[in-house]
Amino acid sequence: MGMERRQDPARMKRLLARRERHGWSWSELSRRSGLPVWKLQWWRRRLALKRSTRRRSRSKRAFLPVKVVEAPPGPGPFLEILTPSGYRIVVPGEVSPEQLSRVVKVLEG
Repeated sequence: MGMERRQDPARMKRLLARRERHGWSWSELSRRSGLPVWKLQWWRRRLALKRSTRRRSRSKRAFLPVKVVEAPPGPGPFLEILTPSGYRIVVPGEVSPEQLSRVVKVLEG
């Protein structure tokens, strides 16, 4: 019986950054890294929680930078949000602030 190798947080951070940069699905990242999807997602939550905890300790509320970009060609308008814990929410069309608030609250727990 072999022991499973512990994952290095810095390596996991790099892998997750590559996924985001290249737009890979979880299965694609799993295939490329040789790690199961559940482990990659666990690391995303763990690293996001650390980041979120550090941010909260610095200040209660803060303004975050917003980058306004030209909408890509395609059907209709959309809204894209990246939460502090690393969730990426893409909303096609119109959505009420209440609906979006509920989604973010559920994701951020």
